[in-house]
Amino acid sequence: MLRLFIALDLPEDHRHQLYTLRNPSWKARWATPNQFHLTLRFLGPVEEARLPELIQTLARIEAPAFELTPRGLIALPSPARPRVLAAAVDPIPELHTLQAEIERHVVDLGFTPEARPFRPHITLARLKQVPATAVRAFLQRHRNFSLAPFPVQAFYLYESHLHPDGARYEILHRFPLQR
Repeated sequence: MLRLFIALDLPEDHRHQLYTLRNPSWKARWATPNQFHLTLRFLGPVEEARLPELIQTLARIEAPAFELTPRGLIALPSPARPRVLAAAVDPIPELHTLQAEIERHVVDLGFTPEARPFRPHITLARLKQVPATAVRAFLQRHRNFSLAPFPVQAFYLYESHLHPDGARYEILHRFPLQR
């Protein structure tokens, strides 16, 4: 079984800028630069035999390229109960349209529909025992956080390899967007 997800990749300089936000004193699992991405759809365990059909289906998606701007930091599910610290992105229609198309295509293949609404973000850390007050102070300190817009010219099918020191992600296929 392959553990798969569909996501957007980030430019190298954005990855390093996001990494500088980490607070090593927190009891948290901080993402490393090579782990940063924006998940469009988590698929979970998928039989390897289904991979060609999945790639063919995703390759049929026609969507325009667009620019994305990381702006703001958030705590999920909420600042009162922080489990994840993440960078938000401007909620542009092109991003939501692409995600909806991916969702439609994978559901047509028999994957269970996603129960939660799409909330685009880039995970920075999985929080363990970090008090909500510390998270709220961190969010306040970085309230004006933003990175330069970057072009999104493709989406990717990733495989996640779980390891004791954190997940490693491997790109299995690139799906170009229309320019």
